[in-house]
Order: sequence, then C-alpha cells, then structure tokens
Amino acid sequence: MYNVALFGKKYEDTIITTNSMLEGETNSCNFIQKKLGGVYNFLDNKSKNITYCPITSGVKKAYIINNKEKSKRTSFVFDKNENDLLDSDIISKINVADWLHMCYIDDINNYNFINKINIPISIDFCTAKPRKKYLDIMNKSRFVFDSRERKNLYDDIEISTPIIFHDEYGLEICVRNKVVYSEKNNPISNLEVNGAGDMFAAIFIENNFYHSANQSAKTAMLETTKYLINRNNNEQEV
Repeated sequence: MYNVALFGKKYEDTIITTNSMLEGETNSCNFIQKKLGGVYNFLDNKSKNITYCPITSGVKKAYIINNKEKSKRTSFVFDKNENDLLDSDIISKINVADWLHMCYIDDINNYNFINKINIPISIDFCTAKPRKKYLDIMNKSRFVFDSRERKNLYDDIEISTPIIFHDEYGLEICVRNKVVYSEKNNPISNLEVNGAGDMFAAIFIENNFYHSANQSAKTAMLETTKYLINRNNNEQEV
C-alpha cells in the first residue's frame, strides 16, 4: 500500500454536460452537477494499492462545459479569497507520504516549500501559460504530465525529466525534446472527458510503483479510456 499526497487548490466545480453546443445560441443540457474537482478527481481511481491524501491551499470556483459531441471540455475559473496553508503545515503532511503529485502547478500561488520535500514529486499543468517560468520545478520532478495539444509550449525546453503528453489519440514521452516512447489510441466520441487528465496521472503514478514509465503510461491510456466509457454508460442508465 502506497500513500500519495495530492497538493493543489480546492476546486469547487459546477459541471454542465451537453450533447452538443452552438456558440451564441440557446443550448440544452443533460444535467448540471456540483462536485469537488482538482486533487479530488484522483479519488475516482478506486485502487486497493493507493491511499490518497488531498492537501488543498486556496479555493477556485470552476464552471465547466462538457461537450459530449466533440468529447471536449471548456472551463471558466476564478479564485475565491481564502487563506493559503502555512508551509510548515503542508510539509508535515506531505513528508509522511511516498509520493507527491502537484495538481495544476500553473495555478498554485506558492510552492517554495518544495525544497524541503524529501519524497519524489510529479506535476501537471492546466493552462497555456509559458512553461519556462516553471523550469526549476520541472527539473525537480520525476515526471511532468500535460495535454499533447500544449506540446508547442515545450519547444524551447530541453530537460531530462520525462514529459508525458497525452490526448484522445494516444501519448508521447519526451526526454530532452525527443520522443522516447509513444502509443496510439482510438478516439471515442460522445464522452464526458472532464477529469480525464487527472485520472491518467493517477493511474500512471499507481502503476509506476511497480512498472516502468512506458508500461505505466500505456496502462494509464487504456484504463482512462475504460473509465470514461464506463462513466458515460452509467450516466445513460440513470
């Protein structure tokens, strides 16, 4: 049994799911759901081998549109005025874990505490902000996760940390700007994809305790697809 600490803002999600959407028109939706997102998306990975410890600092409101026709999500976010945790409180919770994953590093106000963390870490991103300002934390990480549609943001970044790009068509693992491993995936339409990136990272981290990065990435790709299909089927049965 491994303990994975999850650090990021507390996302309060309002999710609107629709079969299709026309911009500038009145659209129908299937349902509206309110739930905790961000680090809490990892808890959907029902694993017997992992215990998750969510640690949140700051609060974010998110309004998310799931367009099932295109299997795409669009989000609108804003920060709520909440006090961040003290570094000492964060460190004491993290250093008892076996792994730390930093959710949405480009949305975290302060991560100076990372220099006092003595366990492996991984990070992911949620925006199209330039990546060079995060070079230090990327170099300290074991793995970096990002959407393949943002791969161009890494054109001028050459680091030894494996960067794992993924989307509905497959995945690539890049080291020093070269693809060292890739897998193709058959995209599936009409899926709600919110949280897919978090699930991919959760499954990868779990498998990486036992397997290679290549095998872990392939498993994460296949199992995330299964998760999205099962979630879609369960929603249709309700």
